[in-house]
Amino acid sequence: MATGGGVKIDFSVEGVKEIAAALALLGDLPKYLEPEMNTWADGVVHQRLSGTGNYPPAPGGSTYQRTGQLGSGWRVEKPGGGQYAFTNATPYGGYVVGDDQAFMHRNRWWIASERIDEQMIDLALRLVQAVEVWNR
Repeated sequence: MATGGGVKIDFSVEGVKEIAAALALLGDLPKYLEPEMNTWADGVVHQRLSGTGNYPPAPGGSTYQRTGQLGSGWRVEKPGGGQYAFTNATPYGGYVVGDDQAFMHRNRWWIASERIDEQMIDLALRLVQAVEVWNR
């Protein structure tokens, strides 16, 4: 019967305190980026979604008087964890600018998700800049 002769492997990680400190800072990164994300989201709402200035021209011969409720119904909801939701409080918003747009609005009205998607590169650039400043 053999005795002893086991294998022992020792190792150590240098800079454990520094690594722990860096990881702790990463935990604050979402809070650090939140103001930039808020600014971006509010800008998308004000520049690309809300107001009657984002409405297409009325169809020729139309007598319908626009109320402006669709344009004033846009909000940004922030459920937390870096999540944002663009919502419209009007009951008909989805038919006019939603992904399942009603036939009479197709090719006249824009689709909200496409307008938001168009701004994602801007968000990415803003966050890269913020991380670069944070990392200094």
